[in-house]
Amino acid sequence: MLKIVIVEDLPMMLEGLKLLIERVKDFRIVAEYTNGKEFMDNLHSNTADIVLMDIDMPVMDGIEATRMAVSLVPDIKVIALTMYNDRKFYYKMVTAGARGFVLKQSPSNELETAIREVYQGGNFFSPELLRTVIVEMQGIEKEILQEKKDRLKLTERETQILQLLCQGLSNNEIAEKQYVSLRTVETTKSRLMQKTITRNTAGLIIWAIKNKIVSI
Repeated sequence: MLKIVIVEDLPMMLEGLKLLIERVKDFRIVAEYTNGKEFMDNLHSNTADIVLMDIDMPVMDGIEATRMAVSLVPDIKVIALTMYNDRKFYYKMVTAGARGFVLKQSPSNELETAIREVYQGGNFFSPELLRTVIVEMQGIEKEILQEKKDRLKLTERETQILQLLCQGLSNNEIAEKQYVSLRTVETTKSRLMQKTITRNTAGLIIWAIKNKIVSI
């Protein structure tokens, strides 16, 4: 049984989440909180596999709660629940330690997919958010960027393909833009995942944000 904690201050949204989660046979809600402080006050009494965390809440928001929780329990798996107009917070939530982002407007199957992917050690973004998250990245100095690339031994092609992935291009679009085969793109992505210890495109993008490897 996969145990889930929900941190959400809006009653209607909370009830909707509960209905969605209770429909899945192997999901079980073990706690509900209306703000980050309530969650943090009970952090060590929870045995949750996944925490669904709203971003904008009173008393303590999801960013601060996530940052504090991850510092105390590094393996905690937080999925941010977000609206489109929360995009100014995406970068902060990623650096705080969130492993996934799900739009509150998303279909129910997307939430289930996100929970299972993050539970298994991966990352998840609602597809509509991938480009937006990258656009919100802060500007960074070229020399710092190059130093990190050199340390990670990223090739020029790997860097270019990572950049294009972060712009939201598909494998086919990257192949056309780089004048290489689809197989080359897929092989390069596999190498990037090995180097960054990530499982999918969303994981690569989160890694790129945390390490400030690409700029848009």
